[in-house]
Amino acid sequence: MKINVLGGGPAGLYFSILMKKADPRHEIAVIERNAPDATFGWGVVFSEGSLDNLEDADYESYVTMTESFARWDPIDVRYRDRVERIRGNSFSGVGRKELLSLLQDRARQLGVELRFHTEVDSLDRYREADLVVAADGVNSWVRRAHADWFRPTLGQAESKYAWYGADLAFPVFTYIFKDTEWGAFQAHCYPYNEAHSTMVLLLEEEVWRRAGLDEMSEQESLELCERVFAGELQGRHMLSKRSLWINFPWVSCREWHRDNVVLLGDSAHSAHWSIGSGTKLALEDAIALQKAFLKHPDSREAALTEYEMERQPVVERLQEASRVSLKYFEGIKRYFSFEPPQFSYQLMTRARITHNNLAMRDPSFVRSVESWFWERATGLAVALAPPPAFAPLKVRSLTLANRVVSCEAGAGLELSEPVAVSAEGRITPDTPLEAPPAREGRPLAVQLVHAGPRGACRPRRLGVDRPLREGGWPLLAASPRPYAPWSAVPTELDEAGMAKVVADFEDAGRRSAAHELLLLNFAQGYLAASFISPLTNRRQDGYGGSLENRLRFPLAILDAVRAEWPERKPLAVAISATDHLEGGLDEEEAVAVARALAEHGCDLVQVLTGQTVPEARPEYGRAFGAPYSDRIRNEAGVPTMACGQITTLDEINTAIAAGRADLCLLDRVV
Repeated sequence: MKINVLGGGPAGLYFSILMKKADPRHEIAVIERNAPDATFGWGVVFSEGSLDNLEDADYESYVTMTESFARWDPIDVRYRDRVERIRGNSFSGVGRKELLSLLQDRARQLGVELRFHTEVDSLDRYREADLVVAADGVNSWVRRAHADWFRPTLGQAESKYAWYGADLAFPVFTYIFKDTEWGAFQAHCYPYNEAHSTMVLLLEEEVWRRAGLDEMSEQESLELCERVFAGELQGRHMLSKRSLWINFPWVSCREWHRDNVVLLGDSAHSAHWSIGSGTKLALEDAIALQKAFLKHPDSREAALTEYEMERQPVVERLQEASRVSLKYFEGIKRYFSFEPPQFSYQLMTRARITHNNLAMRDPSFVRSVESWFWERATGLAVALAPPPAFAPLKVRSLTLANRVVSCEAGAGLELSEPVAVSAEGRITPDTPLEAPPAREGRPLAVQLVHAGPRGACRPRRLGVDRPLREGGWPLLAASPRPYAPWSAVPTELDEAGMAKVVADFEDAGRRSAAHELLLLNFAQGYLAASFISPLTNRRQDGYGGSLENRLRFPLAILDAVRAEWPERKPLAVAISATDHLEGGLDEEEAVAVARALAEHGCDLVQVLTGQTVPEARPEYGRAFGAPYSDRIRNEAGVPTMACGQITTLDEINTAIAAGRADLCLLDRVV
């Protein structure tokens, strides 16, 4: 084949190497706008798994590269003038300029033509080739010029970051967190040779502005950051090479190829650097594309389709993990109240690593975290402690034996099915009006609910939210908006009706007094939830509009129940952390809701998501509810119960030890 590769970065060079090695008859040219040694950034980092892929793909370039690598196993977390070291994280680093030079040499050795100082502003002169590979980076001209082919989705992260160097080789990959007068400064540092490191700084935009960095020159910015990290630099200096503050660009494409043109590396996608190197993804793209042509040597379309189908799901998973990782680092300030062991554990498990994964990497670190957690929960110092899921939790006078919540026996806390506060508050005719009997030694959270617009439905074994054909009852809601298009239209609740509902909750609470914990369901589109969400509350009176007004009725219920419920017993409330729909309740408002509930006597918030309106489309995944619980717990300062596809003790241990929740609802696996 004749192949034109547009872009002389690692992706384009490596693909050229692999194709030329597979068949020297290929006529391959790499076209690059810059000089051979022109590059931005400092070093590139690879995980151990990435190196395995490179070794298999082209052993010669692998050997050459690894001879230049700086290698390390532990990760250091520097926080509160303390260093936590976590082992079992094998990485290697190399200077970006050196990496490019090695790949260029290997390409020339194999007979690839390298053309530098050549601007690509049209595909016309390159389309005569059998294959045109657009490896022209995150700002890809090819992708922009032919957006109708590739249908890209572009965005920017809210935070600011800048790539700096340092004339100091940190001993291992090092995270540094500093609480400054302007806010949280953080540096992600890794060595790439015996004398230098990369330092990537990340700041929330508000912090960046408060520090005056938005008005500083490149040199002034360097000097300020050097002062912030002076202690860690040990008298050495940070280095700048067009180290400008930018927002990370999010790139994804619906299609990766059209006819004989294919996107490779950053031109097709981006994943935040806090979890994976763009270089790693680019090289893996190159490997997959070359393998696709080996598999389909006689069909270009089959090869390009194979490449796209293989790589897109892999990249999308990593992109999602990188979004979670970035969100963690953008909200790092909320964890500055954590003690160092938990802070480091939270960092390590921010995206894909779980308690068990971490224990396999560094059992000593995990044991120390378990002992630390047990001591905080019990006051007893032990060398070997049970996992966090089995640590007790005290809420007012109630002490739970473990952190697991379930609808079945054996958990630290059992959760009852919804109990309606009145006949007209039932979800279905089967919804009970009384809590089950109390049982000694088996704490039960009695879940009180008024179904509101989701009432008068058939039993859920026959389907969810299917209205009764006959024998229904009038529905109530904040506004006369049916829950679903097929639902009955509810009556807008007036003040007299509110007073009756408040009294019904009071009475139901009194009837449940034999139990140790009461949970009021203000979520899932039920009556109280219909007041809280702007999607369902369209009122023009004092109970609509602002969040303060929308909370008046739910808080009246809480105040009334709290006044009747014994002072020594805990009271919990379930809320939605997001409506998963534009214009609905968002996470920031949910934090404000939780804070208001705590001020009115709520001891525990069950954090749910969605179900406010049926058209919402939440993104499900493993333990998807834990991040929402995390934010509410650590910003509102209230204990939380995490919910949402938490199916294993490993996931519960992870959420509890990381401070994302105080309890976790264990979902059934059907």
